[in-house]
Amino acid sequence: MAIDARALMGQQTGIGTYTLGITRALNALPEMEVGLFAPRPLAGAPSSDGFEVHLGPDIPGLIWTQAALARRAADWGADGLLAALTIAPVKSGVPVVSVVHDLTPLTHPQWHAARTLVGFLPFWDRTAERAARFVCVSETTARELSRLYPDTRSRIRVASNGVDPAFSPGAGEPERNQTRRRFAGGRPFLLFLGTLEPRKNVAALVTACEQLWEESSGRPDLVLAGGVGWKAAALLDRIEQSSHRGRIHVAGYAPRDTARDLYRAAEVFVLPSFAEGFGLPLAEAMACGAPCVASTAEALVEVGGDAALYAPADDPPALARAIATALEDPATKRRLSAAGPPRAALFTWEAAAAITARALEEAAS
Repeated sequence: MAIDARALMGQQTGIGTYTLGITRALNALPEMEVGLFAPRPLAGAPSSDGFEVHLGPDIPGLIWTQAALARRAADWGADGLLAALTIAPVKSGVPVVSVVHDLTPLTHPQWHAARTLVGFLPFWDRTAERAARFVCVSETTARELSRLYPDTRSRIRVASNGVDPAFSPGAGEPERNQTRRRFAGGRPFLLFLGTLEPRKNVAALVTACEQLWEESSGRPDLVLAGGVGWKAAALLDRIEQSSHRGRIHVAGYAPRDTARDLYRAAEVFVLPSFAEGFGLPLAEAMACGAPCVASTAEALVEVGGDAALYAPADDPPALARAIATALEDPATKRRLSAAGPPRAALFTWEAAAAITARALEEAAS
């Protein structure tokens, strides 16, 4: 099976993590041979993983997807093509399975960069019409797809993201202190991890933390880990103008091992997004035993279950109360820390690969 691997060409964010996780798990299946296809070299797929990598031609990704991907997959002899970034080639002699992470470019274009919309909106309707199967990363995304496009219902399969086994509890106090020194000037911290962009609703978290600090100066700092994304200027300006600027630490992109250290050291992990397709950082934080607070976005409740506390995305005071409870109520903090790892263990790449492989086989037949 051919896989569109463009998400592995740069820093590995959510779709890159998905692409690498599902590729490794599919490649481990005895009946599956996997090839990764991209216009340029991959940063997130080491050759030691043992799967084939096909590069070129070196042209812009949007043009490459429509002009080269399907032809190269067919020349390789692929029985199916996994469109890991959702959009598929308009013309393809190879059956396509589209991976639908979320449909927010369609439903909330204001949250996205112009380049994302240019690469999604003109081609999505054809993808919805022509894909042999859809793999949705959550029941929430599957419901949204079937609501907006009822004729896709029979083609939808749900395969949740997996959590890398590297995310687990285990840091002792010396390791936690080292992470605090590295990212928060040695102070305890609350953690957000994700790209700094409008959908993540980080401004509400900043407001909630300001309320917490006004009530008690002894509460933890805030670490914002993740690359600076699109439309982030207003958020960065908001942070600079905060009267508590010295307590807000913008840490930048966090690769896997750094993310794990941050999860393990955090007093509370917070994901206040307006919407998510799955919410992988929430699952990773739970796996590391961090007490978690999330918005009431449907996918986050689906992932977190009873192992997290929730507050509406548009209610910073409610978010502040939830954080305070997770932080300062001993029984709640112990319960969340204990409930997180078994909840996260429900999400494996092996299970995702089994469902995805069946969808690929159905598409190929």
